Amino acid sequence: MASFRDRCIHSRQGGRLASTTTADIDGLVAGLRDRPRVVLHFHGGLIDDMLGFATAERLAPVYEAAGVDPVFFVWSSGLLETLRGNLPQILNESVFRTLLNRVTRYATGAVFQQPGQRGAGLMATPTPRSVTAELAQVRQEQEPYARMVAPQDVPPLSESEQKQIAAELSADAELAERTREIVNSVAPPDTPQTNEPAAAAREVIGGRAAAVTLMSPDVVADLAARAGTGERALVSTALMVRKTVRVVAAVVGRFRQRNDHGLYPTVIEEILREFYLANVGAAIWDAMKRQTLDTFAAADDEVRAGRYFLDRFAELLATGTRPEVTVVGHSAGAVFIGNLLDDLARRRAAVDDPVPADFRLRDVVLLAPACTVAQLAPVIRRQAELFDRFRMFTMTDPAERADHLVPFLYPRSLLYFISGVLERGPSRQSAVMPVAGMQHWFLDAAAVGPDSDDLRGFLRADSARTVWSPGDGGPGLRSGARSHVAFDHDPDVLASVATMLAD
Repeated sequence: MASFRDRCIHSRQGGRLASTTTADIDGLVAGLRDRPRVVLHFHGGLIDDMLGFATAERLAPVYEAAGVDPVFFVWSSGLLETLRGNLPQILNESVFRTLLNRVTRYATGAVFQQPGQRGAGLMATPTPRSVTAELAQVRQEQEPYARMVAPQDVPPLSESEQKQIAAELSADAELAERTREIVNSVAPPDTPQTNEPAAAAREVIGGRAAAVTLMSPDVVADLAARAGTGERALVSTALMVRKTVRVVAAVVGRFRQRNDHGLYPTVIEEILREFYLANVGAAIWDAMKRQTLDTFAAADDEVRAGRYFLDRFAELLATGTRPEVTVVGHSAGAVFIGNLLDDLARRRAAVDDPVPADFRLRDVVLLAPACTVAQLAPVIRRQAELFDRFRMFTMTDPAERADHLVPFLYPRSLLYFISGVLERGPSRQSAVMPVAGMQHWFLDAAAVGPDSDDLRGFLRADSARTVWSPGDGGPGLRSGARSHVAFDHDPDVLASVATMLAD
């Protein structure tokens, strides 16, 4: 029996080989000759390398007991570390709390009024004291405004309403003071930073960082540039006001489009997208997904891990060895699998590639997939060509909502956060995107379009394609996972996967 480390393919930035060598992969593939069943496992992209290896060590006996030879792709992003480190700090910043109060006040006035109440062009808003009291519910472990239901049709924020909000914010002494604090804490470009997160953001993203906030350096730089050359405390709040009005309009727009996540989470998400995107992991998330694509790219100066493995595995298939192959991907591992299937389709179509033209995967198994609907829809459209069965284990929406990424401060799950903050749209700009592993998307009648329609139809066509957790649909269809990170060690999930592998 091979050591679990011998079963691992360890890659780094750009999908290049890390501790694994080409000789290691040669030996790994050679050991698969004439083996009846193989599983390729892709752990989630949130964890670091050491946790990736720990996952392989834990799961290797599970797969081997099911009579399957495992291959583990180990990679790293550090996203979870960034989120756990930066998010609580951001959500407790004085400037964030001020923005949260102001945006919530105006968004509540715009969203929850009945039709016709905003017709005069002036928006009635709750009192500052009532907003403060509602937001204080987080200290009692309650979600603010969770009991309120938005009207079916929410009008857009009108020009007169935007002017009203801008005028009131321009006279807001607290917002002006928060802005002064940021600008007065900005170090000159050649001054060493003592705030480590801010310094790291400046190094990675560029721009100027502030000691009192983890706002994106480009936002801080814009604020500082408008402070003028005189007394720095006399900074104009005009930019802060414009951006805050934009956040309110974005929150209202999401209720109009019905892709909101509830008032309180949506306000948090839109503030983060407008002011903090560089420091909430967006660049890391984007780079992590890029890594899962680059690993299948043609080799340049260095070997790409995924491509080299498939090159050797294709040669093995060409000798007549035809194992049944299952791929299992947890969280962002689903993105990895999508790119693998793209490469497999390319290889099958290439006349000079040794992959047999009729080679197919047996099963595609996704555990709480963090890929978007737009990323998964092309995969399921190629089912007849590339794989036999599909099964997704993921949480029900009540369980998803109860899996708080930052307890009490952000009362939604990691997948909600990815959907509402980290993802990008077709134009590569930050955009709210439906995530395939969210039942919230699956049940949303407003989520329509070719990708949503095709994926939803595919999942509904066979009830065995989706296991909503926690749930018990019988052998192979059980899951007890109640958190995003639990799916690759939940006993019911592992037993269900083992049943699939053995049948």
